[in-house]
Order: sequence, then C-alpha cells, then structure tokens
Amino acid sequence: MKYSYLKKGIINIFNHKFGKCNICGNYTLFLCSNPLTVRNNMICYSCRSSSRERHIASFILKKLFPELKSISKINNAKSETQIYNLGTDDPFTKQLSNNNFFYQSEYMDNILPGTEINTRLYCQNVEKLTFDNNTFDLVISGDVFEHVRKDFKGFNEISRVLKTGGYHIFTVPCYFDKETINRVDTSTEEDISLLPPQYHGDPNRGKILAYRTYGIDIFKNLSNCGFHTEMFRSNFIDHKNGIFDSYVFVSKKT
Repeated sequence: MKYSYLKKGIINIFNHKFGKCNICGNYTLFLCSNPLTVRNNMICYSCRSSSRERHIASFILKKLFPELKSISKINNAKSETQIYNLGTDDPFTKQLSNNNFFYQSEYMDNILPGTEINTRLYCQNVEKLTFDNNTFDLVISGDVFEHVRKDFKGFNEISRVLKTGGYHIFTVPCYFDKETINRVDTSTEEDISLLPPQYHGDPNRGKILAYRTYGIDIFKNLSNCGFHTEMFRSNFIDHKNGIFDSYVFVSKKT
C-alpha cells in the first residue's frame, strides 16, 4: 500500500532510490530516512555514504580523477595525488585508508596536535595545522567548518597546506539569500552565545557546537584566503548517483 507515515516516524519505502554509488562503485539502494533532509541521508546501502558525501565525490573525480568512475578506483590508479581528509569516520576513509597518499585527522583534546595516532592519521587543529606548506593536492571536508571556532584561520591553513592549483572540496550548511549567521561570539578567549546553542551530531563526540550558519559572504571570505570558489547544486542527472538536494563548494588555490 502506498501510504506516507512520515509524521509517525516510519520511512516511506517509495522515497528510496536505486543507482550507482560514485564512492564505493557499487550498484546499490539509496535509503531515504527523511525526504525533508535528503542532503544528509539517501544512505548508500553498500558504503553508508550520504547524498552530500557523494556530491563531494563527484567533484573530486571531475577535478582530479576524470578517468575514474568512483573513489574506490583511486587505489588502483597508481596516483600520487596527495589527499587530506578532515575526518576519520566517513566513506572516503573507508575507501582510501590503505592509500599511501591519503591522510586524515581528528581533533582530540587530550592529544598534542601533530601526533600521528595511526598510519597517516593525525590529531590536528585545523586553525593551526602541523603539515608543511604546499603539501596536498586535495583537501576534503564535509560539514566541518561550521564547527571551527576561528574558521578564517582554518581556511587560511587549508590554503597554506594546499599546492597552488590544489582544491578544497567541501560542504557546509549555507543560506544563499542572506549573510552568515554567527551563533557564538569568538572575539575573546571565551565563547559568548549570541543565539540559542545549536548542536549537530558527531560520530566521535555525540554532538558538537555549531558556531555559525554560512551565508553568501562565504565567497568573499574564501577569496581573502586565496581561493577562487564555485558552488554547484545537484540536478536531475545527479540522481543516478543518489545525489539529491545537495550543494558543494569547490575552492581552488590561486
């Protein structure tokens, strides 16, 4: 029977979609847990990637690996592309963790930034990275920078560790019809709430504070950090890769 039980919290099976995942490379079912927030779900049954993660993947492939159809193929491409992922518990890590040119990081309060916790896995504070200048060809971040206290320091650090012509391909929550909404005043050493606190889910901490929701001024701010940035929205042809209602930022170091 074709009924919608969303108000009762029951998934409507008719929102699921079949397609091919551009991260794991498998033909799969994209599972919809909430049609109102498909950017963050439409989860690949095979690799657990979300719509926005596959949107990031589409531009990684387009900009750096145009001959490949999925992130899973990078390991066999004998590429020496240096990749840095600001995350450890996502489908990119699952596919690339054995690649000698793939690095990842998490920030941990009780570990000195720069410490290598595991092979090519570091504790890093994105506001003050310990990597050398001009190290990476690509930096990936998925809904990270809204949680960075001094985000302009973080964007400048990403610019510093990228090679000229390198890319930061990322997502953040963003309103394109207004300026950035700062939820917390970070001008002093102490956080001062400007709006009721907003927390997002985090696989390592349970929840994490959102300092801001970005607005149209993000392009100017990224330009000041040495980037030329474009934003791309998903469209109908993206649905074959399970990309729905998503947008991705592609920043090139100039």
